[in-house]
Parts: sequence; structure tokens; C-alpha cells
Amino acid sequence: MIGERIRELRKARNMTQKQLAAILNSAKSTISQYENNINEPDLETVMKIADCFGVTVDSLLGRDRSDKPTPASSEHTLVMEVKDDDEAGYVRASLELYRKFRTADVSKPYQKD
Repeated sequence: MIGERIRELRKARNMTQKQLAAILNSAKSTISQYENNINEPDLETVMKIADCFGVTVDSLLGRDRSDKPTPASSEHTLVMEVKDDDEAGYVRASLELYRKFRTADVSKPYQKD
């Protein structure tokens, strides 16, 4: 079961077994054994795989398929964990302020509203 899910997530990101093995600091043959259900990853490796693909451990184990694979990370992707709506609002407001600051014309003198 977990093997099929690992293969599905890996292929969804156009990732090779060798690339996944490098991320997990393991051998390509180990990834192949996981995907072919010959061996199963230990708990620490399961958590690393879930983190790598941006899914929950439950999803990786086939218990919850509601979360879908996220696109491969890039330097333009921001992954954050917020505790509640207040934190999420603060992060959104901070980002909006930052973007305004970046686009502000600093050559003009400050004008009070």
C-alpha cells in the first residue's frame, strides 16, 4: 500500500527514484524496494517522505486521501504552518505590507496622509 503511494507521489513530481533516494539519503534500490512493497520504510523515513511530498503521514499510509500532492518546491513557494486564523491574517497583512514597501517610490519625500 505505502509503496504504491510513494510511487504515485514521486511520479506526480516527475522525480526519479534516484532523486528521491538522494533526498532521503538512501540508495535507489531502497526506494525501488519500498515502491514494490518488498520492504517498508521505518517511521522516521515515513515522516521524511511525507514532508518531502507535502502530504500527511496518514495520506502516505493510505488513511486519508483528501490531501493531494503539492507541486514540487521552488524558491518561489512559501510553506508555512500557522496555528490559527489570527496568525494567518498577520502573515497575509505582513506580506501585503512588504510588497507595498518593495514597490514604493523611495525617491519621493514622505507625505503624511
